[in-house]
Amino acid sequence: MMKTLIVICLILVHTFLSAQKPVVIEYARIDDFKWELFEGRINKQHLHEMGHNTGAVTVSSLSYTTLQTSPTHATVSITARFHPEESWTRYPNLKNEKEALKHEKGHLEITEIYARRIRKVVSRTGFKSHSFKDELRDLFRNIAEQHRNEQIKYDKETNHSINVENQLKWNAWIDEQLSSLSDYTAIDIKLDFHR
Repeated sequence: MMKTLIVICLILVHTFLSAQKPVVIEYARIDDFKWELFEGRINKQHLHEMGHNTGAVTVSSLSYTTLQTSPTHATVSITARFHPEESWTRYPNLKNEKEALKHEKGHLEITEIYARRIRKVVSRTGFKSHSFKDELRDLFRNIAEQHRNEQIKYDKETNHSINVENQLKWNAWIDEQLSSLSDYTAIDIKLDFHR
């Protein structure tokens, strides 16, 4: 009887966990960026910060995890992530919905650019085992701050996609950056520590 109860509980837990949607989606796993990915409700704080006419907000973030596999080796995973439950849109009640979606995708792509920049720096840095985690944390914070400033600049210069000329310049810059950093698309970086 106890064994049966445990098996039923395990099945229910597995079913519950399998049915849950991910809280975040890694950039690499998004094949088709579309309005249906935006699951959040209009956020009053966003409206206060960006204006009451804001039509959509993409919430994305940079993340890293480390696994020190030995005194001489480690693996670092660096991801750009999209947060569906925090991202929201007024779609289908948007003017120029295609341009607005391209602008929002730009926010996520900027996050991926900075994830690639971090991967590049990490892969080229000669870490030492004893200071690895502190050095990585400081490096990540520095580049994450640059990322935040870039996102603000993007919205300001494009006026949230309304300034078409600047939006086209940013689109070209984003494409060029993603292309120039294409060697750093792999999420996991294996490191050998310097002595």
